[in-house]
Amino acid sequence: MMRSTEKLRKYGCDEDTELRAELREMVLHPQRCLFPAWSWQAAVSSAVFRAAIFFLTNLRAGVAAAVRAGGVEVVFAVFAAGLLGAVSQRLRLARPMWATVVVVWLAFPAIMMLAQFGVHQEAGTRYMGTGLVASFALSAIASSFSWFAMRHGVMLGGDASTTMTHDAHHLPRVVLEYVLAIPQALLRIVEG
Repeated sequence: MMRSTEKLRKYGCDEDTELRAELREMVLHPQRCLFPAWSWQAAVSSAVFRAAIFFLTNLRAGVAAAVRAGGVEVVFAVFAAGLLGAVSQRLRLARPMWATVVVVWLAFPAIMMLAQFGVHQEAGTRYMGTGLVASFALSAIASSFSWFAMRHGVMLGGDASTTMTHDAHHLPRVVLEYVLAIPQALLRIVEG
């Protein structure tokens, strides 16, 4: 089986690249950099959760308004979550790591939230506040976890794709490492 770094090279990505260069490549060549790694798993699961949030928060405007808000969110979330998954995969080896973490965990979810606000504003969604906050939190956690897992060779798509069996075998360890990553980093700073 080809290692994921070999697959990266095959696909035209360096093993360890500068964040700025990766961002530039994604903007200039999205069809080559993002579309092959589009994360349909992230897109579908995110769409279900986000649509439910927007549906429930808009029920007070009536069932028709809630259905419309949920439907708008499904369409938006499929695009946004798939894109965030592809971005996370593309940036999984970018450096400096601290800047990549800020981009993946905060910047891209914030950009998506602004776009989401515009889409819902245009669609006439009446109650957006709770949905937007919950969606941002979900995006931040999901994109940071996806990025972390992808750094560890799990949940990869496109040419670097991993199998469900591979992911199921490795995910428990990756989840534990993800949960412990922040406390371990804080401990290193305190001991530092």
